[in-house]
Amino acid sequence: MADVEQNKISVFLVDDHPIVREGVRSYLVSRGIVVVGYASDAPEALRKLKKLSPDIIVLDVSLPSMKGWELALRLRRLAPKARILTFSIHSSKEYMVKMACCGARGYVTKDQPTAELLAAIRQVARGGLHFPAGMGDAILAAVNKFYLKPALRHLAENT
Repeated sequence: MADVEQNKISVFLVDDHPIVREGVRSYLVSRGIVVVGYASDAPEALRKLKKLSPDIIVLDVSLPSMKGWELALRLRRLAPKARILTFSIHSSKEYMVKMACCGARGYVTKDQPTAELLAAIRQVARGGLHFPAGMGDAILAAVNKFYLKPALRHLAENT
């Protein structure tokens, strides 16, 4: 992972819409972000990311071959140092919580200004999180339900 304070942030884009990929790529490059590659579906992303080490993977939730949360889990194993940032048309808490539980470090909806995506990329690259306001409680509740309670149950059973 690059030292994002001194080096440029590297990004890999995964979106099935060519106009979105090209528009986001052009915008990011004009703002000093290095776009190291892109993919239009899950198999292409998995194939290309075997050879790349981006700081950030900007990932759409709705892809033709696999749901974004399934791909996020696979990408976390394939590129564990890369941080996943969701970029989606879906604004429901359900999608945001699923992506967070699968390792996404942030979530930006496509109806936001492009500057919001840039801010999210920079924040996530620095090690932060970037989710819409009010999502903290929903994400913590999901983590508690799926991860913390089973872990505590396991501890209680083994003491």
